Amino acid sequence: MKYLIAVSVLMASLYANEDDFLRPVGKPPKAKPQMRQGGEAIPPLPLPATPLRRSEKKRPPSPATLIGKVIWGSYKDFKWENGQTTRVYDWNMIPGDCSSLLKKAHKLMKMDYKMQTSDLSTFNATPAEIPVLYFSGGRSLKFTEKNREVLRKYMMSGGMVWFDSTVGSPYFYKSALTELQKIISESPIKRLPDDHPVFHMIEDTNVVNVKSKKSVKPVLDGVYIGSRLAAVVSPFGLGVGWDNANPHLIKKANYYDHKSSIMLGLNLVAYSVGYFRVGQSHAKAEVFRKEDLQENTDPLIFAQIRTNGVWNTEPGAAGKLLRFMNKNINVKTSFLLRTIKLDKDKLEDYPFLYLSGNTDFRFTEKERAALRNYITNGGFLLINNSLGLKEFQSYCRKELKQIFPKYKLENIPLTHRKFNKG
Repeated sequence: MKYLIAVSVLMASLYANEDDFLRPVGKPPKAKPQMRQGGEAIPPLPLPATPLRRSEKKRPPSPATLIGKVIWGSYKDFKWENGQTTRVYDWNMIPGDCSSLLKKAHKLMKMDYKMQTSDLSTFNATPAEIPVLYFSGGRSLKFTEKNREVLRKYMMSGGMVWFDSTVGSPYFYKSALTELQKIISESPIKRLPDDHPVFHMIEDTNVVNVKSKKSVKPVLDGVYIGSRLAAVVSPFGLGVGWDNANPHLIKKANYYDHKSSIMLGLNLVAYSVGYFRVGQSHAKAEVFRKEDLQENTDPLIFAQIRTNGVWNTEPGAAGKLLRFMNKNINVKTSFLLRTIKLDKDKLEDYPFLYLSGNTDFRFTEKERAALRNYITNGGFLLINNSLGLKEFQSYCRKELKQIFPKYKLENIPLTHRKFNKG
């Protein structure tokens, strides 16, 4: 996170004024035609004596809302060479961005959704009513504490937030990262790896084009709640490509081309719809039955390792596992879940440790020494690559190599007793 913000600060320092990134996108408006009244008029036709029967088509039901385009910031008036003036709003530099994307989704994916405007000062919708909130712009975001509380509640309840630096503005990008870290302070912002599902939902998006460079990997930063992306930040403009617009007045504009932005946008739409139930599941608090809470002379404590990466990838999964064991294999287990730090807690108090993740992470030397001592003395470590991403797998292997340099990971044969019932 510190690296991402440092890079964005350096980028912002290269530009004189963030107002340079708030300008009209597209062609200047045409002058209004002058209307002159003629000297002759046609008299009105007489109405029929008997009303005519009209046959009207019924309107189809309105599609459900998927995206709430958030109103924020202020505006700036821009005067064109032809004398016309255009008022440009921070939140609505490209009025047709979301509607254009959803039209594509309807045409190509048969997913019929609509967008609506949303104001954080009065926002009280649930993720079930509006699954995605969309922020776009070129200048810096500045949320109030109340705004942050609203967004945190929304994301923790299963909602997803998209931050689109419409024209590649480093000011918007930096402010989005800063605000996100304040809103979800317990989850670090991570650059998404190229094998993340969000790049492969509808079409494999491994190579894209931005204005400044062709044939590059797509770039999105994200914040996880559990294994689900609760927010994504795009440092390059998406909405420009969705509406196939041309920000020719913004010299430093940097954005995905039309095809690339559509591919990324459709993947985001599919991800937000497909992972919506996951978000709702993660948002539910653990509810224990009376028998779950009974005293136990031999409790089993589920100890989960806390790292400097994304570690709580499946909220509630441990409790469900313990209840399953209690019900199906007659193992009386307490429902005491603990998160532990390798360098602070007494590891010998736990029969096994659980490590989960989907991003990079790093142990300190003290943590490595503690884990080495724990395993050497009979402890058991279970590692779960929550989303099956190469990045987490790579860092697990690196850490284990440093902890046990003389040993290597090997596949467990199917004949091993761990795969046998009983």
